Amino acid sequence: MRTLIRHLYRFGSYELQPAERLLFHEGRPVNVTPKAFDLLVFLVERSGHLCQKEELMKALWPDSFVEEGNLAVTVSLLRKALGDERGHQQYIETVSKSGYRFIASVENLADHSEVGPQVENPDEKRPPHAVPVPPPPDDSMPLISKFPAGSAWRLVTLAATVVIATLFLARFVRVTGGIAKDPARTPSAGSLAVLPFQTVGEKIGEAYVGIAMADAVITKLGHSGKIVTRPTSAVQKYATEPQDSRTAGLEQGVDAVLDGRMQREGDRVRLTVQLTRVRDGVELWADAFDEKFTDIFTLEDEFSDRVARSIRLKLTGEDTGPLSKLSTKNVDAYEAYIRGRYFWNRRTEQAITKGLQYFQQAVALDPNFAEAHAGVADSYALLGLYGLLPPKEAFPPAEYAAKKALAINDDLAEAHATLGFVYFYYGWNGRAAEQEFRRALDANPGYAMAHSWNGQDLAALHRISEALKETELAQQDDPLSLIVSCNAGLVLLVAGRQEKAVDILTKALEIDPDFPRAHFRLGNVYEQRGMPDKAIAEFEDAVRLSGGDSYYEGALGHAYGMAGNVKQARTILEVLKQRSRTQYVPAYAVALVYAGLHEKDDAFAWLEKAYNDRSASMALMNVDPALDSLHSDVRFEELVRRVNF
Repeated sequence: MRTLIRHLYRFGSYELQPAERLLFHEGRPVNVTPKAFDLLVFLVERSGHLCQKEELMKALWPDSFVEEGNLAVTVSLLRKALGDERGHQQYIETVSKSGYRFIASVENLADHSEVGPQVENPDEKRPPHAVPVPPPPDDSMPLISKFPAGSAWRLVTLAATVVIATLFLARFVRVTGGIAKDPARTPSAGSLAVLPFQTVGEKIGEAYVGIAMADAVITKLGHSGKIVTRPTSAVQKYATEPQDSRTAGLEQGVDAVLDGRMQREGDRVRLTVQLTRVRDGVELWADAFDEKFTDIFTLEDEFSDRVARSIRLKLTGEDTGPLSKLSTKNVDAYEAYIRGRYFWNRRTEQAITKGLQYFQQAVALDPNFAEAHAGVADSYALLGLYGLLPPKEAFPPAEYAAKKALAINDDLAEAHATLGFVYFYYGWNGRAAEQEFRRALDANPGYAMAHSWNGQDLAALHRISEALKETELAQQDDPLSLIVSCNAGLVLLVAGRQEKAVDILTKALEIDPDFPRAHFRLGNVYEQRGMPDKAIAEFEDAVRLSGGDSYYEGALGHAYGMAGNVKQARTILEVLKQRSRTQYVPAYAVALVYAGLHEKDDAFAWLEKAYNDRSASMALMNVDPALDSLHSDVRFEELVRRVNF
């Protein structure tokens, strides 16, 4: 006999039973996702102590390489379960750039029970913090080298994506007829989240594999115009979390979720897939398939044809084309591309640069791989937007790569959208940009970033009602995207809907309190509302969290100047000018500070420099509230005319 100790924790009106994986609120069970529950137990057991982000990520995802955003989302889900609203936190405190602390008073009650001899169960899963943490993967290695030996298994990713697309698309359209109806979109459109596949049996040990499958399905379905799918960036985090289809579907705000598993048995792979309706958790359809994989691309052609035949009553002949069109026949090129997208979606300087390298590797392996060229274009475009490269070094290669992609596949939505992005931020040609965004949406009606960028373009063209509609559609397509939320905040600010902008940006910060661009946009809104202290606090957070982004520093300097803090504003001026001697600093950022100090001559001198170096923010100067004090000056009118907005 031995004594078993079952811990019971009480805090506030909650009761936590870790062994039974139960959480009660005033005696009623609380629905918590598996990862959020593990996080709660970890924090409660260390109540009052700082839990570093790295420590939490190792505990929750011991066998996986995940990004910090996964942790932020899990914390957000846990806070919602506890009713721990941002700004009024009773339970989980965010320690900026460090981690989290459980701050509520915790009562630890233990139940001591006599039980028989313990028999070790080899199948029992050890708690996350007890699992040894393997070294992180070497990201410089080709992805294919991480796969188990054998050509069949290393090709599973591509084959499984086609099988999933085939099975899902035929059944989804036929069985549901399109679940959600939105008169503003295609009448038969339904919304779907395709979750990364999970692997059982021989373990690959890479999150990229499941993401690759989801990406291929999402790309194929996006071209049909019949189903609105969440983008890969939105579902990427589920590659390293236990699959709870309905919870993921509720979080993504979709009608249905497609997920599945794959298992290798010798030279065969067994695929199981299921389609779950989110509103009630009903399984609409499930099936299992056992296949032998040899020639991956022959299989892809075969399955794509089967898709087209099974839905011929729902799609036109023109619509079926993209479903069966292969992007590349080079497996290594495809895997490099998937790696590139993985890093590009993380949106940090280091990750964007690494993503660019993988996209370039994919192009080198297959020069006719259109999506890889689009990835190169996307990478250069972001480097230019964030001021990480001078615009004249970033945007021309972005334009070249986008046009190269379109020369290979003129129906590629991503390339049209990126070309529109370049026309907007670098070419300062709003109408040409709009045309490209529209072409992107013709190819993929559910492409959230095309809607989002088009919304900014239309706002700059003073077509506010249209801009608001595009912003709304972007949020419908990707409701958890932080970038989409930040762009929406700007459009709402321009439209005079400041309260709505605050609401959207605040919700974005609930998902990730350390996302600098959300703090930056929230600072813009507070400054326009005449709340200088709040604006300065948000800009300071943006500067700190970004590691010193020049645009954010310029906005902070502007806010200091407008609030009468002349000394602080001039300090920022000196920092920006000193930095410009060794690296690129957007002249627009310096102009912002002078505008805040009401020194118009210097502000216009630096805006002229911004015009000459083609600072990306010049595209929005006519609607930038920070420049309101310059609008009455004839020099501003002349500059707006030259910028062509």
